[in-house]
Amino acid sequence: RAGDGDAMTVHHADFAVAVTQQVEVTTRDGINGRVIALGWWTEPEASRDPEFLSTGTLYLVVDPKKPRPVWVPEGDLVAVRMV
Repeated sequence: RAGDGDAMTVHHADFAVAVTQQVEVTTRDGINGRVIALGWWTEPEASRDPEFLSTGTLYLVVDPKKPRPVWVPEGDLVAVRMV
């Protein structure tokens, strides 16, 4: 999906839980803000192949520069801070 003139991947979580601690993250794409939820996604192939590792962790981040919270893959994080 395109956003602000740049091509971007829209991530979503299949499962999510609220974060009750004050955690802030920064990503390599410049997203910076408080984490309000942790989520996990699962690939459809996982149900057919038990050897297939198909989950990933996502962080739902509230960045004041964005109009709404953004799901960020764990691999995109460059800094994590407990506040």
